[in-house]
Amino acid sequence: MPALIDSLRISGSFGLMAAAPTLLALSSVPQSGQAAVLFDPWLERSALVAQVAESGADLVRFGGAPGVVVVDLPHDGPAALRRAGAWLVLNPVILGGCAADQPL
Repeated sequence: MPALIDSLRISGSFGLMAAAPTLLALSSVPQSGQAAVLFDPWLERSALVAQVAESGADLVRFGGAPGVVVVDLPHDGPAALRRAGAWLVLNPVILGGCAADQPL
């Protein structure tokens, strides 16, 4: 039984270490500067551009995953992006720059 408990502790530690970047990213919402934003991943790029424009943010580049863009935050910050349809607004530095796909 003690061996099982030790195995669970080790597994739990590795799980926590693996989840730490995601937890940090979710808890680190920027209020100014740049942000990585996740919109509906099934949207066409033109629709992503329209939603970013609706929020008042400036598009910096598309991310490496569908629905991800990097923006300069608008005056209202993340709230404006959420009103325009953003699912998540995250710190792009913590997420490794969102694996930049293509600059504009």
